[in-house]
Amino acid sequence: MTNAWKRSVPLRLFALSLGAALAAGSVFAADPSASSVKGKFSSSAVTLDAKSAVAFKGKSFLGDDAIIVAVTNARVNADALAEFYDRRRAIERRIKDKDTGVVYLEFRANGSFRGVSYYFGPGNGCGFCTSTVDSSVKWVNGRLIGTLKGTETSRPFDLALDVALMSDDHGAPLPADGAAPGAAYLAYHKALLSRDRATLKTLLSEEGLHGWADAEKKGDIDGYLRYLADEHPDKSVHIVKGYARDGSALLLVSGESGVGKLNGEVLLVKEKGTWRINDELADLEIK
Repeated sequence: MTNAWKRSVPLRLFALSLGAALAAGSVFAADPSASSVKGKFSSSAVTLDAKSAVAFKGKSFLGDDAIIVAVTNARVNADALAEFYDRRRAIERRIKDKDTGVVYLEFRANGSFRGVSYYFGPGNGCGFCTSTVDSSVKWVNGRLIGTLKGTETSRPFDLALDVALMSDDHGAPLPADGAAPGAAYLAYHKALLSRDRATLKTLLSEEGLHGWADAEKKGDIDGYLRYLADEHPDKSVHIVKGYARDGSALLLVSGESGVGKLNGEVLLVKEKGTWRINDELADLEIK
């Protein structure tokens, strides 16, 4: 996201500059005992110093299903990332930036290595490379454990993984209209489109209100509202399905915007007895 305003979501990461090496800085990190990765991944003049990894079921860059291990130079809050439905989209929008690199390792259901994808900058990336790899990675009690060594001179890497597979359980299904979380989101949609600031402040989470307060200090509430609207359907919205548990909810939504149809997801939290919007991500539907 290129907008100057960035919501301070729980998994937001901070890293040092991307240059000859990628290194992690101060972060909000999950329990380091949950998953671990050690080693480096190099391509051209960039070396990613692996600090954390997460594993999830997702779509391969080839289009079919795969087990994805995302390795990054920042320490990722895996619990916060797991709240999202589309983990790759969340990584691309909320973790990866010019300072934070991500390498996607793909595995088959049996744990065998399949390929690697990454993008460090113009001319330095690969949409999908099978690469030449020595792998000892295996499934052990729901974890991918082992070593990966890439021997290509243009893309050498040596990584040791011990990564738990994220659960796809997002809680109990909600009724078709999303129940109370759905009603809160539709109220948010109406307030955002009309720029009803008073109502919006009652529908944003504490994290969202921190961003609002920062915007007020800078005299740029309009900029913050544009940020909130950036990935929000600005014409119509429809709740596709939803899930809820333990004071949090996830809605899958679709809608129409000025640039076309959007498909996305919304994270909500229950604070002060009401459901509030914590984050929203959407993609333009490609036909």
